[in-house]
Amino acid sequence: MSTIDTICLSRAEAKSVERTSTLLGGDYSDEREGLLKRFWGLYRELAAKRRGRMALGEMSDWQLRDIGVSEKDARQESTVPFWR
Repeated sequence: MSTIDTICLSRAEAKSVERTSTLLGGDYSDEREGLLKRFWGLYRELAAKRRGRMALGEMSDWQLRDIGVSEKDARQESTVPFWR
């Protein structure tokens, strides 16, 4: 057997490996995709919180009064870490 044979399996060998890994529970693509979607959703949620808090920290006094938030509360909220 040469080196190239160990790297490139024949079609029959590849199908045999594929069947074996599926039988042993080796195909996790759906679970992996679901996990990635959940992580992406969490990231988007945390990023939205961060953007909102940064915007709150940049607002002027009259903008804060307009939305009914005190300056003290806005500054306090803008210092909260994004994961909380």
